[in-house]
Amino acid sequence: MNAEPRTKNQNRVLLRLQKGSEVKYLSHLDFIRAFECALRRARIPVEYSAGFNPRPRMSFGSAVGVGVTSNDERIILELAEPMAASEVKEALNSILPKGIEVLEAEALPEGTKRIVTTGSQFKLALRGDSSAIEKAAGELLKSKEIPVTRVRENRTKQTDLRPNLIEARVTGSDGDSVTLEIGLRSGDSGGARPQDFMQALEQKVPNIVLLSVHRIKQL
Repeated sequence: MNAEPRTKNQNRVLLRLQKGSEVKYLSHLDFIRAFECALRRARIPVEYSAGFNPRPRMSFGSAVGVGVTSNDERIILELAEPMAASEVKEALNSILPKGIEVLEAEALPEGTKRIVTTGSQFKLALRGDSSAIEKAAGELLKSKEIPVTRVRENRTKQTDLRPNLIEARVTGSDGDSVTLEIGLRSGDSGGARPQDFMQALEQKVPNIVLLSVHRIKQL
């Protein structure tokens, strides 16, 4: 888990959370609200911002989309007073709703400010022909350019997926059920989403069906 330094001395704890199927349709904002509620109920001594609307001081890694499960949602908490990372984990897990669980908690070195990630590894469950999907994934990796279209707020934008595609490989199949793992870059300058990869894959294998998306880890 990479992080950037900060000179101010504060107690910080890095949490890695699971977002299970029970809460996969929560938006990122709703996920934050559920976590903030758990902080209050668990009486975690979190540091709050100043001003008329004080909020818990915490930073998040890159968010997954609605409908996506994850084993690697990351949060850095700034604590107003020392508390062992193991105690933070135990207190939160006793309060958090089903589907959200703290898997790991660790105290961060002095001066750590925020989470820095370069991408994510995803597991896609698909219905379709395994050999066709494997061939298409290989072709995408060999392509110099992979044009995809994004639609946002009734506006369309053309973008190239290829610079942000790290890997794509079939890791399992059973009948017409196929497991595909992909690596996608992310960051402040942009990145790619599983939807972008699926759009490119469906251009080569139009009869596939996406069953689920799960983030394995952040990079």
